[in-house]
Amino acid sequence: MNQKIEQLRGIIDNADKITFFTGAGISVASGIPDFRSIGGLYDEISKNGYSPEYLLSEDYFKNEPEGFIRFCHQYLLFADKEPNVVHQWIAQLERDHQSLGVITQNIDGLHSDAGSTQTDELHGTLNRFYCLQCNQKYTKPYVIDKQLHQCEMCGSIIRPDIVLYGETLNQDTIFDALHKIKAADTLVVLGSSLVVQPAAGLISNFDGKNLIIINRDPTPYDNDADLVIQDDMISVINNLNDIS
Repeated sequence: MNQKIEQLRGIIDNADKITFFTGAGISVASGIPDFRSIGGLYDEISKNGYSPEYLLSEDYFKNEPEGFIRFCHQYLLFADKEPNVVHQWIAQLERDHQSLGVITQNIDGLHSDAGSTQTDELHGTLNRFYCLQCNQKYTKPYVIDKQLHQCEMCGSIIRPDIVLYGETLNQDTIFDALHKIKAADTLVVLGSSLVVQPAAGLISNFDGKNLIIINRDPTPYDNDADLVIQDDMISVINNLNDIS
């Protein structure tokens, strides 16, 4: 493992244009449950006889908007979760002008909380809510603190700025993500199984020098990677910082 950490250090130190691609695994260490892993959010909701895909769908939101917002408050909104050392490391490399930014499949907003500004949130973010009627904007802390279900301005339902099942990804976000990947000399994948489409398919557009994958489990892109580290990413980044 020490040899791989040294290899990772060398690649990062010599990279000028790093793009990060992150999945649910990066936020597990912050206490946010993975969606599909055993014991994750999917299993928890399924115990109650619900289909998580339906509860996170455009159809459920349209049919039962109040039920949808209750579900958000119960299962998705975490007031006490903060960025971990991996989020902070990524944000620091952006401040150091080594990183082009981060592309994430996560909706928790922790990259932005850590200080990353060049962030493409493929599935949207829970950091923002808005009213469907008057477009009044709300922040996640405000929605949590007020246990807000309806707009304070017009009384209509509010929703998080996330992509639900049945909705299409934002094309401007996809375009920006593709640009980051194509412009990168180094692509670092963290905590993603790289199986969720179309997001994971973006990786195939990388044509730079170094593809690095840090994930506990194998991914479909491991054979294409220049460096694969299957270990706890918190431990990896802590070890990396120790030798920097």
